[in-house]
Amino acid sequence: MQWRYYQSKSMQVSIIIPTKDRVSVFQKTLEAALKATNHLQCQIIVVNDSKENTPVVPENVTLISNPGQGVASARNAGARLAEATLLLFLDNDIMISKESIDHTLNLHNQLKNAAINLDWVYPQTLQAELSKTSFGRFLKENKMTSFEGWYGKDRQPNTLFNSVSVASFHLSILKNDFEKIGGYAENFPHAGFEDYDFPKRLKATGLNFYIDSRVHVLHNEEDRINLDNWLSNQQRRAETRRVAVGMGYHELDIHYTAWKVAILRVINVMYPIWRAVLNLFSISPVLDPLYRKSISILVAARIYKGFNSGTL
Repeated sequence: MQWRYYQSKSMQVSIIIPTKDRVSVFQKTLEAALKATNHLQCQIIVVNDSKENTPVVPENVTLISNPGQGVASARNAGARLAEATLLLFLDNDIMISKESIDHTLNLHNQLKNAAINLDWVYPQTLQAELSKTSFGRFLKENKMTSFEGWYGKDRQPNTLFNSVSVASFHLSILKNDFEKIGGYAENFPHAGFEDYDFPKRLKATGLNFYIDSRVHVLHNEEDRINLDNWLSNQQRRAETRRVAVGMGYHELDIHYTAWKVAILRVINVMYPIWRAVLNLFSISPVLDPLYRKSISILVAARIYKGFNSGTL
């Protein structure tokens, strides 16, 4: 592991951003973080998980090389170099603002024994693009353009509320609380169910989880708003789900009947043909119902492939 290290005094927060290959998206995230925190004593740590691309960062940003070790390892590497008592983990596509960082610091002044998420939403420019394709309309219809769609019916709008869990996209936590459980488990190959294991272990220490839906950050997935990338992500998440099952989270196990296995295997073999057909009607809203049904089938097939990647 190699790093370039920048040191300052009286840090209010250490922001840790793992990144891998998403050069343009990461650059916007970093620029937003620098602008949002220029009034603070803030340490920004970028952990590069790529074997191919090295991000360009200014001299006042700490850059760590951690190639191919996975996002959990990257977060841990950043936390080890953090000087502040408060850690803020950001995904490399999360854009913060002065309002959001100030709000986060204020929350930790008010709430003790807390790990906190803010809300997220797609940027307006990105949401405008989604209406132009069947896949974009699928995301909007299923409310996947905001944290609301991912969190589910228990999310409470425009308030600070207790939550059963937290996620790492924008996670603020005291370094001491992070270190109590040894950070993230590093046996997850990709981002996914490390966010299932980590909050479970945090909760066992008595930590309280909060989500504040009054303030949101921007989730800039401009490079992933296409079906192929989205399905690949479903497969990678399923691989991490299998890891979680192996760690003892048997409630995450997926059991397939013999006939379903046969069908899903055929669908995966025919995946290129399915995708070619979908491309033929990816624009017309009239064909959206058929498109959505096809996506459901492909998601099931990719989850099966990912979950059984070590046994196929």
